[in-house]
Amino acid sequence: MGEALAEVGDGITHTELNKVAGTEYGLSWNSLDQVRRRVYWLRAAGLVEYWTNGRIVATERGREFLERLETADRDRLPHRRPPAPELVELPPLPASLAPALSGMDQAALRSRKRLLGYIAGGVRMDVLARLVNAAVPDITRADFKAFCVEEFGVLESSAEQTLSTLRSLGLLTQVGTDTFAATEYATSCLESDEPVDLVRLLHLHVALLGETLDALENSAPSSALALVLAERYPDIPLTHQDVTRRVALFLETGLAERIGLTVRRTELGAALVRTLPLLRPTNPGPVAHVDAAATPGVPGTPAPAAAGGDPTHNVGSLAAEVVRAAVDSSDYRRFERAVAAAFRALGVDVETHSGPKRTDAVVELWRSPTERYRIAVEAKTDGAGLVTDQDVRFRRLGEHRTRHTAQGTVLVGPGFDARLVQEAASEKVALLTARELADALVRHARTPLAPRELAALVIRGEADALERTWRAAERRQETLGLVVHTLWKSGNDPVEVRHTTGALGINDIWRETRKTLGTPLDPDETGAALAFLETPFLSGVERQGGGHVITAPPSLIAARLRALATAIESAGEEGPPGDHCPEGALAPPERPGPVPSGQTSVPHQQQASGNIQASAVRAWAKARGRAVNERGRLPERLVTDYLRARDLE
Repeated sequence: MGEALAEVGDGITHTELNKVAGTEYGLSWNSLDQVRRRVYWLRAAGLVEYWTNGRIVATERGREFLERLETADRDRLPHRRPPAPELVELPPLPASLAPALSGMDQAALRSRKRLLGYIAGGVRMDVLARLVNAAVPDITRADFKAFCVEEFGVLESSAEQTLSTLRSLGLLTQVGTDTFAATEYATSCLESDEPVDLVRLLHLHVALLGETLDALENSAPSSALALVLAERYPDIPLTHQDVTRRVALFLETGLAERIGLTVRRTELGAALVRTLPLLRPTNPGPVAHVDAAATPGVPGTPAPAAAGGDPTHNVGSLAAEVVRAAVDSSDYRRFERAVAAAFRALGVDVETHSGPKRTDAVVELWRSPTERYRIAVEAKTDGAGLVTDQDVRFRRLGEHRTRHTAQGTVLVGPGFDARLVQEAASEKVALLTARELADALVRHARTPLAPRELAALVIRGEADALERTWRAAERRQETLGLVVHTLWKSGNDPVEVRHTTGALGINDIWRETRKTLGTPLDPDETGAALAFLETPFLSGVERQGGGHVITAPPSLIAARLRALATAIESAGEEGPPGDHCPEGALAPPERPGPVPSGQTSVPHQQQASGNIQASAVRAWAKARGRAVNERGRLPERLVTDYLRARDLE
């Protein structure tokens, strides 16, 4: 604010001031909104005034105030940091760590655990050092728990969980019946007293740790960084919290630095990345580095997909488009298209409208055969990333809701100021940021939720319920995978087979998996996974004595699950016998079930077919090598994919 006053000088326009903000202060604003706001407050305080030629000029009061004001030195701002004259010298690699790092192949890198796990006192370098030091030369389980309780004020159960996490991170190892000691690797890190060495050690055990640092070549907020990692490694699900914890480690150890709301790696971080074995990206993708302020024509922004292409083939690309389009105030329809495509990717029905006296879109969530929930969607862009109460007319939102017979309204934008948040709460309008929608896309691709569960995304005050639902679903997936692989490992261990025939009980599975998870499995979770695997649809395990034994390799169980998914998706593609339509027309909509009073049921395919021809859908599918029937009902999934591609063209 004070810097803006200092730059006014003898007169400056909004455009000139915005250019100064970018070139001199590293504030890459894509519109004049932020400049106008600052000038508004300076003018309200009597520090500047407008002249008739459109220039902003400091008043006498403003010049006097500026003399007493301390402003930033432009030459010392982070974005002006000169490049290092030579590469930063890394601390020497401890001898014990060198073989471990050099021996990390792609299989080992892929097998690292995703969760850092719970640690009493937090995942901080000083805390880790204190915990490891406590185990030198060794420590009993009881003494370790007593140490955690006294030092960090946690419960004994939390101390036990901390012990499990330290073992899984390669910092502690069991040396006796109930005795533990620091590993050779951890001891060497303590002796060197170099935080970088501890990061090297953690990279051996924590998934995408060094890879996250590699992705920080350009500055980015944690949410944008999560999208980069989702694009590169779609099969390793990192939540926003996972990424934030990794970034916190880099900030603490000097491997990264914070610049405003963004983070970028330092020269030390760049030097470390060059020495670490990194997992090869599954999908390098077009989003190599996400710049939160990227817009068309700005370096770093991927070019639009070619006409006829499918830009949503990768959820990460669509998620990145949602974030970018939200700050592209020069093309508000781009954001409307991205939001509509995002909701379709979430598996809900979407009607696109836009235009005078109409909402941008309506999403319809199927909650039961007799209930559907309609939400009016309003998409607002802002080049500065903040929608204000001056940008929204809540009375009109209410009119749109009534016109489209919707039960609620959700406002989607890059961000919202405090006054708008308060007014939205009083008007019962839900707020959804572009980053929240993008995160939901990535998360849904890995752990799909039903439309009735996703309703919490667009209903005010339901964010906590949605998070609980998603975490529970992710936990079930993780549990299923762990149970399968634990049984498979036992069934292929000659010693286990000789003594137990490879069968494991629920307590055995708990003991084998407790080091892997931050929160160990409880009996109900394990029992539910075993019951699912035991069904005739999978026939993956069977009871044997008091335990369960695996009857198929994990790859076959996964193949059976995929086959079931294919069978479900293709079961209704042709429709019942005789239910064919003339070539060139879409099938008539199915008869809707009863709908409560005040609600309107609009079947998905009827909405999808409002302005498309079946021949166009078939031609689009064939051009991409997708199988499609020449006659009859078009699969809803195919129509949805076609609409997604068309929305973003």
